[in-house]
Amino acid sequence: MAERRSRRLFAAAGFTALALAAVVSARSAPQTVGQIAPAAPTETKVAVPADAGWFDTGIDVAAGEELRFAASGEIDLQRGNPAAVCGPGGIDLVTVEQPVPNANLGALIGRISQLVASRIDEDSGQEVRDEIFILFVIGSDGTVTVPFKGRLSLGINENVVKDNAGEFSVVIARRPV
Repeated sequence: MAERRSRRLFAAAGFTALALAAVVSARSAPQTVGQIAPAAPTETKVAVPADAGWFDTGIDVAAGEELRFAASGEIDLQRGNPAAVCGPGGIDLVTVEQPVPNANLGALIGRISQLVASRIDEDSGQEVRDEIFILFVIGSDGTVTVPFKGRLSLGINENVVKDNAGEFSVVIARRPV
């Protein structure tokens, strides 16, 4: 009876039946004080060029957020050298000159950085950015929990990138805290 009365009141006020159904459902659903539904994961797809150095994904991340990566594609770590072609897992070779020294050469890696300060160098006139950052290996798939608020960049585990070619396609799934 109360439901019929509500329908008439809503109809008189100009509400649609859809709005009424939402109100009735909300009344019958149990309410828990302080309970917040977890945010749904979001996905972003980017192309990481092998010759770009650090690629800014445009994604700002929060401490505690979980990032999952799925990468595919091939890059050439030295144009014209068939022995230097690799996927996101890199080549089974480790050098001391890599950004992440204990990971394969050419592997897909990530960086989360936070700007601490910026200043202009008196001699060169160039902006100098003081940052804290963390580097991590992704490979063809990886997961990381963000340690601090910052900006996500992706790159290739190699310091000499000017002679590289190709790109990795990377899907980034974020699960906010």
